[in-house]
Amino acid sequence: MTVWAISDLHLSLAGVDRRERYAERWRGHAERLAKNWRETVAADDLVLLPGDISMARGHRDLQPDLRWLEALPGTKVLAPGNHDRWWNDVAKIRPMLRPSLRAVDGDALSLGGVIVAGSRSSAVPRSDDPADPSRAQAARSLDQLNAALDAADAVRTDAEQPLFVLWHFPPFDAYGRPGPWVEVFEVRGVTACLYGHLHTESQWTTAVQGRRGSVWYQCVAADAIGFRPLRVAPR
Repeated sequence: MTVWAISDLHLSLAGVDRRERYAERWRGHAERLAKNWRETVAADDLVLLPGDISMARGHRDLQPDLRWLEALPGTKVLAPGNHDRWWNDVAKIRPMLRPSLRAVDGDALSLGGVIVAGSRSSAVPRSDDPADPSRAQAARSLDQLNAALDAADAVRTDAEQPLFVLWHFPPFDAYGRPGPWVEVFEVRGVTACLYGHLHTESQWTTAVQGRRGSVWYQCVAADAIGFRPLRVAPR
């Protein structure tokens, strides 16, 4: 089994809030994604999707996007991003997922010898001011992350088992300063953190990637990686 990752698919097969209005490179992106995916991913592989999966505003608009994902090879694990407005409680989402789809949000799964944890992330706080709303958002994200990693500990049978965290927002800010979750990744034995959210070349070239401390970081936003799933290869 090979592990791949890609985020920010921004699917909109129901025609809601189509992504090409943001940039020309998004025109026909679902067709390119499907072609590249089939050329890359095998049926027995695992594909991790850390957020911004669909632009749907509700579960009805989401259905064509779920069918599109189901038709592609591999087992896919979804986690929420800031544009996934259809994503409410994960317990309500799981019953409508197709056979090859899984979801994590404040919890974790064991699949093919690897552990996948995920939760609703947030941006690195803008300041140290306790009144800054971004600090409250970060605190909620930390609580969810720790719940996800507790769930990972419960299913991890060996400390050497790879533990992948799906974390939509960049774990470091634009200046390379770590969010409070980076220390948690280190302490809790995370192997790799997969994130997206970034959609300009200037963001991609300055984003923290590769090994920092004991954790491997990869930005897997679809347009950053050429609309082709990227192999997760922590070294």
